[in-house]
Order: sequence, then structure tokens, then C-alpha cells
Amino acid sequence: MKKFYLEIVVFVSGAVVMAYEIIGSRMLGPYVGTSITVWSAIIGVILMSLSLGYYLGGRLADRKPEFALLAKIIIAAAIFIILSTAIKDVLLTSLLDFINNVKAVSVLASLILFSVPGFLLGMVSPFAARLKISSLKTTGATVGNLYAISTVGSITGTFLAGFYLIPTFAVSHILYLLSASLILFGTGLFFVYKPQAIASTKKQ
Repeated sequence: MKKFYLEIVVFVSGAVVMAYEIIGSRMLGPYVGTSITVWSAIIGVILMSLSLGYYLGGRLADRKPEFALLAKIIIAAAIFIILSTAIKDVLLTSLLDFINNVKAVSVLASLILFSVPGFLLGMVSPFAARLKISSLKTTGATVGNLYAISTVGSITGTFLAGFYLIPTFAVSHILYLLSASLILFGTGLFFVYKPQAIASTKKQ
């Protein structure tokens, strides 16, 4: 379990990112529709957030390569998804009251609802790569494997959201399920990787 748990966490994080992106259209849809403009806003904001997460996540991992910190990042992402679920209706109603432009509302709503979870989940793969690397000789293979696992997770999340979750459950229930998954696997990092493992990682 300990040997592959980090890969499982990366897979789940990748799945949640894409599921959250797909479900994002259902969050904004009742207020601004599901046109190409809305989709462009959601995808653009999430990609921007992921890119920033990749960049800063790698730097943070080099400074503090700790399993406990990675766990906190994942749990924080879950909390922000819960918050976005709670505020989405009030937020979108308020934006439409003050801004009479679908493009502007779509971008602003996407920034507020999706940027922080996307940023935090973007930090997971580079952080996991830093924790997993044990030798410079296998750096390329380790990073490649983790990003492949993350991408497979994203593919799984896409099909799961589009083919099963959205047709079966209410949007808010799906978002709470995604948050619960992140909290579960994020918390698991505290138990799977003992303090000794965390300490030894710090010395690398």
C-alpha cells in the first residue's frame, strides 16, 4: 500500500480536476448557458490555474518535501471545492445583477469558483514527483510515470463525470463527493507515510 499510495493520490487528484471541469459547466449553465464562451472561460481558467500550480508546486516541493504538506494541499483543495459549491448560486446571481455581459460573468465566475482548487490540485503532481524521486538516474522515468498516472486519472474523471455522475446525481452531491474523495486520500497520507518517512524525505 505504501509503495503505490502516492500514485493513487496522483490518480485521484487528476480525476477530480477533470470531473470538476466538466461539472463546472453545470454550475454555470443555469445562469449563463453552456455556450462555447462559457466552456472557453472554464477551460482557460482551469488550465491557467494548473500551470501556476505546476510551477509553484515544484518550487515548494524543493523547499519543503513533506508528505504532510502535500496532504494539507489536497485537503485545502477539497475545502475550496466545498466553498465553491456553497457560494455558486449567490455568486452567479450577484454577478449577473451587476454585469450585463456573459463573457465577463463567465470569466469572473470561473476565476472565483475554479482557480483555487485548480491551482492546489496542480501542485500535486510535481510535489509527488519530488517525494518519489530517489535517484537522479531515474528522475525522468519517475516524473513521466506520475504525469501519465495523473493523465489517466483525468481521462477516468472525464468519462466518469460525463457518463455516470452528471446523469445520475445532483451537481452539489457530485461536488461533495469529489471533496470527500480528496479529503479521504489526502488524510491517508498522514497514516500511510509515517513520521519517520517524512523525516527521511526532508534529508534528501
